[in-house]
Amino acid sequence: TTSFLLSYEHLFTCFETWKIPCHYYNSMIVFTTLVVTMSARLFDNLKQLGFNEYEARVYVEMLHQIDPLTAYEIGKLSGVPRSKVYEVVDNLRRKQFVVQIEDNPKKYLPVDPEEVFSSIEKSFRTSVNFVKEELNHLERGETIDYIFNIFGKETIIERSKQMIRSASSSILIAVDRLMLDVLYKELESAERSGIELSIVLYGKREDIYFQNVYCHQLREPDIRNFCFILLDIDFKEVLAGTMPASTTEGHGFWTRSVYLNNIMQDNIIHEISLGMLEEKLGLDQIHRLTGRIPDRIWEKAMDRFNSKFHIRR
Repeated sequence: TTSFLLSYEHLFTCFETWKIPCHYYNSMIVFTTLVVTMSARLFDNLKQLGFNEYEARVYVEMLHQIDPLTAYEIGKLSGVPRSKVYEVVDNLRRKQFVVQIEDNPKKYLPVDPEEVFSSIEKSFRTSVNFVKEELNHLERGETIDYIFNIFGKETIIERSKQMIRSASSSILIAVDRLMLDVLYKELESAERSGIELSIVLYGKREDIYFQNVYCHQLREPDIRNFCFILLDIDFKEVLAGTMPASTTEGHGFWTRSVYLNNIMQDNIIHEISLGMLEEKLGLDQIHRLTGRIPDRIWEKAMDRFNSKFHIRR
């Protein structure tokens, strides 16, 4: 706000008649030119926090001033119409954003922004927590369990990290060594926090210090050229993904489907069993007992996968 002070009292009536923005103060005429100092971003954020347009203009303008102001003066300085300014100031007073400090005439000062917005923040947090709690206790109708496709290696990795960080009780994961290294920090943090962690590792256990790791190499020739992950969190959500090791490509899915969760959990538990058998019997003994029939079936399944990702074996 830019003000020019002139000690010409007799001109005041003329300027009011001509509707030139001004007010009379201490035997002086104060010409007021409203300068738009409130950025669009600030204004938008104030609206999101419950201010309407006039309330935002009044509150910001009052912060620019030093002395207490009447509603009439506030209207002149902020550009809020006289017919609205008294209502606006009263609204701000009831919200405890401004305080009345004099009664005749009524004059107002703005409440410190730190106090105002701390109060708003506390109120919002209380409301959000209440709504979340109430909605979580609503009886829900039957929902469709969607399956979401995930594309790209980085997207699969980031989603996997988010899921691991969100775990509250258990993590089942089957991975190759490359993917394990990528997720090592998140898995280590989860195990330290008390999450029950079970890892199936396709390959040898070298420099791996998790408690429950089940290694097997039955499919090692097939996994050298791509990354693989099968992840179950708290027996509630699963992610599966495959990615060529040398590119940014990748495809996976994520779901909370109870049926698909059960299939994926069964798959990981089956892999844990294979890892334990391999550790006890050794690869050669397993091959003699099975006649390599599982390997031949797996080879056929991998043909489709390899053609999709153009993997050389």
